[in-house]
Amino acid sequence: MTEQDFTQIRSAVVRDIIRLAREKYVYPDIGAEVATTLQKRLEAGEYSAVIDEKALAFQLTLELRSISKDHHWSVTYDPAGAAGQVDPENEADEGRMKRYLEMARRTNFGFERLERLKGNIGYIDLRLFYPSEFAGETAVAAMNFVANCDALIIDLRRNQGGYPSMVQLILSYLYDPKPRHINTFFYRPTDDYQQFWTFPHVPGKRRQDIPVYVLISRETCSCAEEFAYDIKHMERATLVGERTPGDAHPVTKEVVQGVFDVRLPYGRPINPITGSDWEGTGVEPHIAVPAEKALETAHLCALEFLIAKSQDEEERYHLAWMKEIIESDYARVVLDEADLSPYAGKYGKRIFSIQDGGLYYGAQDFPESWRLISMAKNRFRLDEDLKFEFVLDNENKVSAVKVSYLDGRPEILTNKSG
Repeated sequence: MTEQDFTQIRSAVVRDIIRLAREKYVYPDIGAEVATTLQKRLEAGEYSAVIDEKALAFQLTLELRSISKDHHWSVTYDPAGAAGQVDPENEADEGRMKRYLEMARRTNFGFERLERLKGNIGYIDLRLFYPSEFAGETAVAAMNFVANCDALIIDLRRNQGGYPSMVQLILSYLYDPKPRHINTFFYRPTDDYQQFWTFPHVPGKRRQDIPVYVLISRETCSCAEEFAYDIKHMERATLVGERTPGDAHPVTKEVVQGVFDVRLPYGRPINPITGSDWEGTGVEPHIAVPAEKALETAHLCALEFLIAKSQDEEERYHLAWMKEIIESDYARVVLDEADLSPYAGKYGKRIFSIQDGGLYYGAQDFPESWRLISMAKNRFRLDEDLKFEFVLDNENKVSAVKVSYLDGRPEILTNKSG
């Protein structure tokens, strides 16, 4: 673009942005203030000293953010990118949609991992909320996979957002059939309001009766923040992790004069309970821990909740048994041969030996032995069904081995030899 061309287009760019502020900015009153201020500056000739496109984009970005107090505004000089968006020879919408759906399929529509964690706790690692019209079948399969679990953890720590229709679908599985108002979205360009409610019917089993934990972090953005915000204020889940960034307002991209890329917020969610959203403040967790500790914390909290609510003594025993195993999984105890040497020996027909730097368990007249997993300095387990606790005397010698079975049977091993 020549200097003469730029002089001609400069005022047109400002006028187009004034129009966008009036017609599309999320808050009409602030948009009007932005438009009025830019109009006055244009009439006062304040842009005549701007000498090139990049300088104009930079100045307008600073002014738009300063007037609106909104960092989402941006103006970028991008002749190649902007022109590509309006080029009539561009690939047809059908081709772009085909590529989008293929990318979604390759990422399993955002469902990164499903798992049944120890203690019968369901776990869903969800990285993106794809539209339910495309991802609904996968979401239904995921929710039915965890339908028989006693608690559920939904991991949004790496979720970058997406579409409210998927929020609506997943939340519907966590409530009874009575529709509940989740959220209302306001679209500024059309001044329309769209409400989202839980569905009266979902394929498969609802789990309105189980505790839910949602993991969040500083990387949890946009629609993932909406899920956390909604479910928190509906008092349906415990949020665990870090405060989210606070990006509630979606941003639209507009091409100005064919060569400038203008971004501005065009809508906002309105929570029916708070009447507001999380823009600029983020979503605060109930339990604040570093993101890397969120899964461990939620997993153990779920077990503690299940133990506390259980009225069955046998069930409480099994849950407490599993909780100890889970704690040892998250906080691995590493012992060397010097730590393990006091435990080696024969206790009746049971044999404990040190092999390859670990403690092994076997029995007389049985050729195979199994490596034990350390749970504490003197406590070990074999898989999830058998635990051993070495009892030491004042001289650091083993006086007995307490054996515990999952079915509750106790056993004491004494008479060490070897």
